[in-house]
Amino acid sequence: MRIRPFQESDILEIDRIWQAFHSRDFSVPNRNNAVIDAVVVDENDKVVAYGQVKMFAEAMFILDHDAPPRAKVAALKMLMLEAIRGANLAGLEDIYSFIKDPAFASLISKHFGFELVEEPGELLLRKV
Repeated sequence: MRIRPFQESDILEIDRIWQAFHSRDFSVPNRNNAVIDAVVVDENDKVVAYGQVKMFAEAMFILDHDAPPRAKVAALKMLMLEAIRGANLAGLEDIYSFIKDPAFASLISKHFGFELVEEPGELLLRKV
């Protein structure tokens, strides 16, 4: 067994493996922004596994809870639009946000198009 960089000729075999074992769990990873894009092959050069590490954007906000509600909403909107703009400029497809407060996670999900990926309050994902 050995690891080597992904090659275009690997696509059919990776797709076969995905269809057979993973298609109900997640979509085939897109190769944009991959910093590691590799396959493991056996002694006959048959693909056994595919893996990648991708760059992603994480939205982090530090909000003054003592600020007036209107100011907090306005600041959050401005920061979120800037996060989306920055991710687009960088060519990143997703924005992640790790939020511990379930109520705040629901608010971000509702108003900014984030998907609750884990239990509420854990991970939010927004497709850019």
